[in-house]
Order: sequence, then structure tokens, then C-alpha cells
Amino acid sequence: MHDRYDGKYLKTMSFLQNNTAYTTTGQEQKSQWYEHIEVPGKLRIAFLPATQKSGLVQIDDRVASFDNGIRVDFRPSVNPLLLLTADVYVAPVATIMRELDTLHVDGDTFRDDTWEGQPVYVVGAKAGDTTSNQLWVDRDELRLVRFVQSQKVGERTTVSDIRVKGYKEIGGFDVPTEFLVIRNGRPVWREEYADVRINTDFPAGTFDQARWNDIPIPE
Repeated sequence: MHDRYDGKYLKTMSFLQNNTAYTTTGQEQKSQWYEHIEVPGKLRIAFLPATQKSGLVQIDDRVASFDNGIRVDFRPSVNPLLLLTADVYVAPVATIMRELDTLHVDGDTFRDDTWEGQPVYVVGAKAGDTTSNQLWVDRDELRLVRFVQSQKVGERTTVSDIRVKGYKEIGGFDVPTEFLVIRNGRPVWREEYADVRINTDFPAGTFDQARWNDIPIPE
């Protein structure tokens, strides 16, 4: 993936993210975020409406969370979708492998398979293993189509099956614009991108924690 797109991938992307959370009672809860991405390793999410001044800033494997304009948390964290749909094309290979290791993906386990009728490479799990952390990559396009992540909180383990439901060509680049998360056989979360802007200049300090309250949301 890295070798195919190195030097040929976008540098920045911003978009409105429309979210749908699916409750256990069948209800849908809507929300919106506005995101800025600069590859490799930079992500800013503002929870809308912007007046609440809440969201997060991620730089590499550190993320700061904000509530009502105040930083309330700062911790190590690797964002798998940022890594596997953006950074993987431009970051140093050593960085990619280190972050895959942080995500507990076994890079030595590799196989061919099919997904939705298309040939794929699977990294991290043997055939029949549906719970180990693993990424599924379209064999021809070398882009992510699925990521399975197991996370343990206390005594409970949750397996999230994250599926890329669509890519669109925007500004000469194929970018993912829809994701669906499935747990226990049912959808729990969907995100859809709108007003995607490629390789535009961001305001100075977009990823600066000290300037969290200063960054405007595009109209």
C-alpha cells in the first residue's frame, strides 16, 4: 500500500461527517462532526454545533480531548482508520509497522481471501478467525475495505467489524466516504462524509491544542 501510493496521495482533507448511531431498541441518533486531516498523523474533530467547543486533536499516537473549550484528557491512542486509510500511504514504513503492533495486528499472519466477491489480502488472522485484530485490503486497488478490532474493557471484550462502504474520486484521489461498524451482527454506527475538500490550506494552528478555540469551521 505504501509503495503504490507514496508521493501520490493527498496531503490534506476536510469534510462534514454525518453520523448515525443505532440503538438496541432500533432508534437512530444523528450527530455531525467537522474534521481536518493532514497526512501523516494529524486529525482534528470538532463536534457540532461548533458553539459547544468540544472535540479532539490527534497528532501521531497522542490524542487530546476537549469539552466546552477546555482540554479534559490527553492520552496515547492510535486511530486505526486514520492509519489504514490515509497514513499508510505516506508515513514511514517503520511508523506504520509500529502502530500496527500497537493495534495488536499480527503482521506476520497473511493470507488471500475474498470480500464481497473481490479478492483481498488479510493481515492479522488465519481463515476462520473472526475476532483477532485484522485488516482486509482490496488486492487490486490496495486500499482498506475492512478492519476488525477486539477491545477489552474490564471483563468484557467487544469486537467491532468496521467496513468501508464506499470510495469516491474527489480531486483526483480515491477517498473513503462511508464507514459502517457492526457488533454482534448488527450495525451500531455509520459515518458518511459530505463537502469533502482535498489539498486546501488549513488555518494556522489547526492542530495546535493551545489554539483549539480559535479554529473556524468552514461554511
